[in-house]
Amino acid sequence: MKPLDKKDLIILSELLNDGRKSYSDLAEKIKLSVPATKSRVEKLIENGIINFFTVNLDHSLLTEGRPSLIAIRTPSKSIQNLSEELYTNKLVQRVFLTGGRYNLLLITHYITDAQKSKLISNIQSLEEVEDIETTILYDEMPEKRDLLILEPKSIKLICDYCKREFADTIFTKVIGNKKRYFCCNTCLSVFEKRFGMVD
Repeated sequence: MKPLDKKDLIILSELLNDGRKSYSDLAEKIKLSVPATKSRVEKLIENGIINFFTVNLDHSLLTEGRPSLIAIRTPSKSIQNLSEELYTNKLVQRVFLTGGRYNLLLITHYITDAQKSKLISNIQSLEEVEDIETTILYDEMPEKRDLLILEPKSIKLICDYCKREFADTIFTKVIGNKKRYFCCNTCLSVFEKRFGMVD
């Protein structure tokens, strides 16, 4: 188990504000070499901390309508199947399982009143839905792009050969067009042989 350090947090903060930032720019910020910086970013990706790089669109300039919040109450035994079913609807952008009076929350894409009415009607017709409440989002404050981590978690390092967690010395090598991580040189060597890289 290896916790994120200050340099990792700087990388994440910089990429949150500009996902196109180059490795050389990041390296200058954290005072490391470009290869060392690239290795850190790759590890953040491989550990699932960075899921993907994307663009932030202003949907109000692209389409008519507004997004809506739809709160749904359903029996707890139905919540998983219902959430998966609603998530497949092309008008639904995000689905949250929540607590309180309503235990399912949907956020729609930018949709017109007619599209919203049809969506609500379809949801109300589902047998598992006990109650529904809708709110239109008329405006919003700009999304905060700063990184806030109040209780840091540790990164789980898993050896690509023996699958054990480890935290100390890391052995890495690109094998099969993918950067691999090993807890010891023995695991690296055995993995290479099994992968067919060493005769």
